[in-house]
Amino acid sequence: MKLSPTDAPKFFGYKPYVILTNSMVPTLPVGSLVIDHAIDEDDPIPENTPITFKAELQGQQVFVTHYFRYIDTSDGYDRYMTQGEGYQEGQYDEFEIHREDIVGTYAFHIPYLGRVAMFLQSPAALTMFLLWGFILMMEHMVKKWLSYKYPEDEEDLMKPKQRVKAKNVKPPKGRYLRGETPRHRPPSAPPLKRPSMDEIKG
Repeated sequence: MKLSPTDAPKFFGYKPYVILTNSMVPTLPVGSLVIDHAIDEDDPIPENTPITFKAELQGQQVFVTHYFRYIDTSDGYDRYMTQGEGYQEGQYDEFEIHREDIVGTYAFHIPYLGRVAMFLQSPAALTMFLLWGFILMMEHMVKKWLSYKYPEDEEDLMKPKQRVKAKNVKPPKGRYLRGETPRHRPPSAPPLKRPSMDEIKG
Protein backbone atom coordinates (compact mmCIF):
# COMPACT_ATOMS: atom_id res chain seq x y z
CA MET A 1 0.00 0.00 0.00
CA LYS A 2 1.05 3.57 -0.53
CA LEU A 3 0.41 7.16 0.23
CA SER A 4 -2.58 8.72 -1.41
CA PRO A 5 -1.57 10.32 -4.72
CA THR A 6 -3.32 13.49 -3.61
CA ASP A 7 -0.49 13.83 -1.06
CA ALA A 8 2.20 13.64 -3.72
CA PRO A 9 2.94 15.88 -6.72
CA LYS A 10 2.78 14.75 -10.32
CA PHE A 11 5.70 15.35 -12.68
CA PHE A 12 5.35 14.94 -16.46
CA GLY A 13 2.90 12.07 -16.16
CA TYR A 14 4.76 10.33 -13.32
CA LYS A 15 3.74 10.17 -9.70
CA PRO A 16 5.62 8.98 -6.56
CA TYR A 17 4.22 6.70 -3.88
CA VAL A 18 5.65 5.11 -0.74
CA ILE A 19 5.36 1.37 -0.09
CA LEU A 20 3.90 0.84 3.40
CA THR A 21 3.33 -2.94 3.58
CA ASN A 22 5.26 -6.09 2.66
CA SER A 23 2.76 -7.48 0.13
CA MET A 24 5.28 -6.94 -2.71
CA VAL A 25 8.47 -8.00 -0.89
CA PRO A 26 11.14 -8.68 -2.12
CA THR A 27 10.37 -6.95 -5.44
CA LEU A 28 9.28 -3.74 -3.70
CA PRO A 29 10.73 -3.49 -0.17
CA VAL A 30 8.83 -1.63 2.53
CA GLY A 31 9.83 2.04 2.51
CA SER A 32 10.63 2.12 -1.21
CA LEU A 33 9.73 5.16 -3.27
CA VAL A 34 7.81 3.89 -6.31
CA ILE A 35 7.35 5.96 -9.45
CA ASP A 36 4.22 5.17 -11.45
CA HIS A 37 3.31 6.24 -14.95
CA ALA A 38 -0.18 7.73 -15.08
CA ILE A 39 -2.44 6.13 -17.70
CA ASP A 40 -5.78 6.92 -19.30
CA GLU A 41 -8.78 4.61 -19.11
CA ASP A 42 -8.39 3.55 -22.74
CA ASP A 43 -4.68 2.69 -22.46
CA PRO A 44 -3.99 -1.06 -22.70
CA ILE A 45 -2.36 -2.76 -19.70
CA PRO A 46 -0.21 -5.83 -20.38
CA GLU A 47 -0.79 -8.82 -18.12
CA ASN A 48 1.67 -9.42 -15.25
CA THR A 49 2.37 -5.69 -15.04
CA PRO A 50 2.52 -4.08 -11.56
CA ILE A 51 -0.28 -1.51 -11.34
CA THR A 52 -1.48 0.95 -8.74
CA PHE A 53 -5.20 1.04 -8.06
CA LYS A 54 -7.71 2.47 -5.60
CA ALA A 55 -9.40 0.05 -3.20
CA GLU A 56 -11.52 0.00 -0.06
CA LEU A 57 -9.87 -1.42 3.07
CA GLN A 58 -11.58 -1.31 6.46
CA GLY A 59 -13.82 1.51 5.30
CA GLN A 60 -10.95 3.65 4.03
CA GLN A 61 -9.71 4.32 0.53
CA VAL A 62 -6.16 3.09 -0.01
CA PHE A 63 -3.83 2.76 -2.97
CA VAL A 64 -2.33 -0.64 -3.67
CA THR A 65 0.42 -1.78 -6.02
CA HIS A 66 0.06 -5.41 -7.09
CA TYR A 67 0.50 -7.47 -10.24
CA PHE A 68 -2.31 -7.34 -12.81
CA ARG A 69 -2.89 -10.93 -13.99
CA TYR A 70 -5.98 -10.98 -16.23
CA ILE A 71 -9.50 -9.61 -16.76
CA ASP A 72 -12.40 -11.69 -15.43
CA THR A 73 -15.64 -11.24 -17.41
CA SER A 74 -17.64 -14.09 -15.84
CA ASP A 75 -20.02 -11.71 -14.05
CA GLY A 76 -20.82 -9.76 -17.20
CA TYR A 77 -18.38 -6.92 -16.54
CA ASP A 78 -14.61 -6.49 -16.56
CA ARG A 79 -12.95 -7.19 -13.23
CA TYR A 80 -9.19 -6.80 -13.03
CA MET A 81 -7.65 -9.68 -11.08
CA THR A 82 -4.51 -8.81 -9.11
CA GLN A 83 -1.97 -10.61 -6.95
CA GLY A 84 0.68 -9.64 -4.47
CA GLU A 85 4.17 -11.10 -4.33
CA GLY A 86 4.29 -14.76 -3.29
CA TYR A 87 0.61 -15.54 -3.82
CA GLN A 88 -0.22 -19.17 -4.53
CA GLU A 89 -1.55 -20.19 -7.92
CA GLY A 90 -5.21 -19.26 -8.22
CA GLN A 91 -5.08 -16.90 -5.20
CA TYR A 92 -6.10 -13.32 -6.04
CA ASP A 93 -6.96 -10.12 -4.21
CA GLU A 94 -10.51 -9.78 -2.94
CA PHE A 95 -10.73 -6.18 -4.13
CA GLU A 96 -13.36 -5.34 -6.76
CA ILE A 97 -11.09 -3.59 -9.23
CA HIS A 98 -12.42 -1.99 -12.40
CA ARG A 99 -10.70 0.00 -15.09
CA GLU A 100 -11.55 3.37 -13.55
CA ASP A 101 -9.87 2.29 -10.29
CA ILE A 102 -6.45 1.91 -11.91
CA VAL A 103 -4.37 5.10 -11.58
CA GLY A 104 -1.00 4.06 -13.01
CA THR A 105 1.50 1.41 -13.99
CA TYR A 106 4.85 0.73 -12.35
CA ALA A 107 7.85 2.54 -13.89
CA PHE A 108 10.69 2.12 -11.35
CA HIS A 109 11.43 2.36 -7.65
CA ILE A 110 14.19 3.57 -5.32
CA PRO A 111 14.63 1.34 -2.24
CA TYR A 112 14.15 2.97 1.20
CA LEU A 113 13.95 6.52 -0.15
CA GLY A 114 10.30 6.52 0.80
CA ARG A 115 11.29 6.37 4.47
CA VAL A 116 12.91 9.78 4.04
CA ALA A 117 9.76 11.14 2.41
CA MET A 118 7.66 9.79 5.26
CA PHE A 119 9.97 11.32 7.87
CA LEU A 120 9.82 14.74 6.20
CA GLN A 121 6.04 14.67 6.64
CA SER A 122 6.22 13.66 10.30
CA PRO A 123 5.87 15.99 13.35
CA ALA A 124 9.44 15.10 14.37
CA ALA A 125 10.80 16.54 11.12
CA LEU A 126 8.76 19.72 11.58
CA THR A 127 10.11 20.11 15.12
CA MET A 128 13.67 19.55 13.92
CA PHE A 129 13.38 22.17 11.16
CA LEU A 130 11.83 24.70 13.53
CA LEU A 131 14.60 24.14 16.08
CA TRP A 132 17.25 24.46 13.38
CA GLY A 133 15.71 27.70 12.15
CA PHE A 134 15.59 29.06 15.72
CA ILE A 135 19.28 28.27 16.25
CA LEU A 136 20.26 29.99 12.99
CA MET A 137 18.19 33.04 13.92
CA MET A 138 19.81 33.27 17.37
CA GLU A 139 23.28 32.92 15.86
CA HIS A 140 22.55 35.76 13.45
CA MET A 141 21.23 37.99 16.26
CA VAL A 142 24.28 37.34 18.46
CA LYS A 143 26.68 38.14 15.62
CA LYS A 144 24.79 41.34 14.86
CA TRP A 145 24.87 42.37 18.53
CA LEU A 146 28.61 41.73 18.75
CA SER A 147 29.23 43.75 15.60
CA TYR A 148 27.59 46.77 17.25
CA LYS A 149 29.32 46.32 20.60
CA TYR A 150 32.76 45.47 19.19
CA PRO A 151 33.12 47.07 15.75
CA GLU A 152 36.65 45.68 15.28
CA ASP A 153 37.17 42.67 13.11
CA GLU A 154 36.89 39.31 14.83
CA GLU A 155 40.56 38.59 14.07
CA ASP A 156 41.63 41.84 15.76
CA LEU A 157 39.60 40.94 18.84
CA MET A 158 41.52 37.70 19.20
CA LYS A 159 44.96 39.36 18.95
CA PRO A 160 46.57 41.05 22.01
CA LYS A 161 46.89 44.78 21.56
CA GLN A 162 50.50 45.90 21.09
CA ARG A 163 51.90 49.21 22.20
CA VAL A 164 53.31 51.22 19.32
CA LYS A 165 56.75 52.64 20.05
CA ALA A 166 57.74 55.97 18.57
CA LYS A 167 60.88 56.01 16.49
CA ASN A 168 63.22 58.88 15.71
CA VAL A 169 61.39 61.21 18.09
CA LYS A 170 63.52 63.91 19.67
CA PRO A 171 62.63 65.00 23.22
CA PRO A 172 62.03 68.65 23.98
CA LYS A 173 64.91 70.63 25.33
CA GLY A 174 65.80 69.74 28.88
CA ARG A 175 63.88 66.45 28.74
CA TYR A 176 64.79 62.88 27.93
CA LEU A 177 63.22 59.95 26.15
CA ARG A 178 61.83 57.19 28.33
CA GLY A 179 64.69 55.00 29.48
CA GLU A 180 67.28 57.77 29.02
CA THR A 181 67.33 59.48 32.41
CA PRO A 182 70.69 60.79 33.61
CA ARG A 183 71.19 57.66 35.66
CA HIS A 184 70.31 55.28 32.82
CA ARG A 185 71.90 56.74 29.72
CA PRO A 186 73.44 54.42 27.17
CA PRO A 187 77.27 54.29 27.30
CA SER A 188 77.55 55.61 23.76
CA ALA A 189 75.45 58.70 24.49
CA PRO A 190 77.26 62.08 24.41
CA PRO A 191 77.88 63.83 27.75
CA LEU A 192 74.99 65.78 29.14
CA LYS A 193 75.05 69.54 28.88
CA ARG A 194 73.07 71.64 31.26
CA PRO A 195 70.83 74.01 29.28
CA SER A 196 71.39 77.71 29.78
CA MET A 197 68.68 80.13 30.90
CA ASP A 198 68.43 81.54 27.38
CA GLU A 199 67.81 78.03 25.96
CA ILE A 200 65.20 77.34 28.60
CA LYS A 201 63.41 80.65 27.94
CA GLY A 202 63.62 80.15 24.22
